[in-house]
Amino acid sequence: METIGKYDVGDVVAYVTYRLGNVGSLKKLMKLLFLIQYETRRLFTPRAVKFLYHGAPVTRAEFFIWSFGPMANEVYDALEDESRFRIEPAEEGPAYTVKYLGEPPKLPPPVAKRVDDVLKRYGSYKAWELEKKVNQLLGLKPEKKEEYMGCSRQIPPAGGVQDRNTRLGT
Repeated sequence: METIGKYDVGDVVAYVTYRLGNVGSLKKLMKLLFLIQYETRRLFTPRAVKFLYHGAPVTRAEFFIWSFGPMANEVYDALEDESRFRIEPAEEGPAYTVKYLGEPPKLPPPVAKRVDDVLKRYGSYKAWELEKKVNQLLGLKPEKKEEYMGCSRQIPPAGGVQDRNTRLGT
């Protein structure tokens, strides 16, 4: 596979799960992917920065608000590939563990660096900690979630946060 700009959400999910060994829950996976795609910058005013690579979202997924914060259907679609992923009940609680089954995945170097930076910063967080972090980033309180729940609109510019695009190196 050519890795200059050509990859999909399944490749990003594979890279994340490979780098972590596995991911302890679907919620944790979804929040890590969101944090790979969005970041808060607070130099003068708070705003969410959306990372792009070759004109498309860096994770190749579009997020919308759901009960536990942002989620993307493309991630669930990618996890349906049983040749690449195994989803098993977690040892504790109602969560599921996501495991990658293939060879080491490849991403374009700027994308791999972005993923590695986010995993270094947030990879050890628990799912609920990531949910809290993401909800703070977006200013999502329960009533705001309900307003945007399941909408196909982009992530809301909540609490003064505005969506801005940042291109990763080409």
